[in-house]
Amino acid sequence: MTRPHLLYIAFAFPPSSASSVYRCTAVANGFVEDGWDVTVLTVDGEIWAELTGMDRQLLEAVDPRIDVVHTSDGGSEEPGRRDIRRYSRFRIHAPYLWKEWFRRRSRKGFPEDFHALWYKPASQAAQEIHRRKPVDLVMASASPYVSYKVAGELPDVPYVLDYRDAWSFNTFTGAEIFSVSSERGQLEHGYLRRALQSWFVNEPIRDEYARRYPDVGADMRVVPNGFDPQPGHGRQTAVATGQPRFGYLGTLQYTAVPLAEFLAGWDQAFGSEDLPPAHAIFKGKLSPTGLVPGKVLEIFNSGRHRGLAYGGPISKREVASFYHSVDALLLILPPGKYVTGGKTAEYLATGLPIVSIHAADSAASTILRDYPLWFEAKDLSKESIADALRACAAELANPDPQRWAAAWAYGQSFERSATLRPAIAELRTLIGCEPSSDPQTAERNNS
Repeated sequence: MTRPHLLYIAFAFPPSSASSVYRCTAVANGFVEDGWDVTVLTVDGEIWAELTGMDRQLLEAVDPRIDVVHTSDGGSEEPGRRDIRRYSRFRIHAPYLWKEWFRRRSRKGFPEDFHALWYKPASQAAQEIHRRKPVDLVMASASPYVSYKVAGELPDVPYVLDYRDAWSFNTFTGAEIFSVSSERGQLEHGYLRRALQSWFVNEPIRDEYARRYPDVGADMRVVPNGFDPQPGHGRQTAVATGQPRFGYLGTLQYTAVPLAEFLAGWDQAFGSEDLPPAHAIFKGKLSPTGLVPGKVLEIFNSGRHRGLAYGGPISKREVASFYHSVDALLLILPPGKYVTGGKTAEYLATGLPIVSIHAADSAASTILRDYPLWFEAKDLSKESIADALRACAAELANPDPQRWAAAWAYGQSFERSATLRPAIAELRTLIGCEPSSDPQTAERNNS
C-alpha cells in the first residue's frame, strides 16, 4: 500500500473564510503531496455566505487532486443564518426562547451546542465514502468537536484528532470548561484513548492536555501553525522612512483583544500634531462573522485616532500584496498563555518589523523571542505600547540591513510544510504504509 486513503473531516473548508480553513487546507494539501489519496468531508460551501463570509479565491489553494465531499449542515447553522425568510413564527416573536429551544434540541445526540446536528449527515457521508473507496486513516479537525464523533464511525479505521483550540478549557483565560471526571471529560478522554494520535497547535495546549489525560500523553504531538506562501511572497528591501505605515491583517476579535490599550498607546506615540506622523491600516474582519456595532467602525475612520483606518476584508490570495504595502506589522492578540495567534507565523515570514501588543505570557512570545525585528510592548500600559511603536519607527527611519536579512531568514523557517512533512511521514509508518515512492516527496521528508 503506497497510496493510502485519508478521510479528512473539516467542517470549514474553502470557500469559507473562517480562520480555520488555512490550517485545514494546508493539512489536506500536505497529505496529497506525501502521496496520499485525500477525501475532504465538509459542509456545503455556499452556507458560508450567511455565516463568516466566503473567499472564493481560496479555492485556488486547494490541490485539485483532493476529492471534496459536501454535506448538509443538518440544520446546525440555522441560528447564524441571516435570511429572515427562513425564520419560523416562533423565532420571529420569541428569538431568545427559540434559540434556547434549538440549543437543547441540538444537544440530544452530542454535548455541543448547535453543531451536534451535523453528526447525522456527516457520519452517513463518511460511511458512504468508505464504502466507495476504503479509508486507511481518518483525521478530524475541530472545532466543532462533533467531528471527533464522526471520526470514530468507521470500524477498525484509525483516526487522528487535530485540536486547533481546546475543548475542555478556555485558551484566552485558562478557565476550565469541563472537568476530566464530567460527562464531557469522559467523552473526550475516550476519543483521545482510541485515537492513533492527537495534534495540537502549540506546547502550552499540548502540555495542559497531557496533564489532564496523562495516560495518552505519549500519543500527543505538537504540529504548529505556519505560513503558507501566497502569490507574490518575497523578501522586502529595507527603505528608510520617517512616516511609517503599520499594518494589521486578520480577524481582530475586537471584544477579546486589547484594542482600547492599543489605541491609547497609538495616540501617545503618534496622536498629536506635534508628533511625527504615522499611519496604520487594518485589514480583515473585526469579528469572526464580520458583524460589528457602528461605534467599532467609527474607531478607525472617524479621525479620532490620527492615522488609523480600516480597509475591510481581503482574500487570502492577496495577503502578500498587502504585506508589501506596509512597513511594519501590528500583532494584537487576545490574552492567554495558550494563544499563539494564527497570523504570528505569517507575520514572521514577511521579514518585516513586528510590534507585539499582547500579554507577556502569550505563547506567541515563544516564537517571537528570537526574531531580530521584534518590538515588544513590555506590558499593556499606554506608555509601554507607545515605547514599542516608537522603537519600531526608529528602526524604520534608519533600517539595519543585517537585521532585516536575519529576520527574513528566521521567518522562512516557519513555512507550514516543514512541520507537516515529518508529522505525516510518522502517520504513514504507524498505519503500516511504505514511505512514498515519489523521489521528490521522499527527499522533502528527509530534509
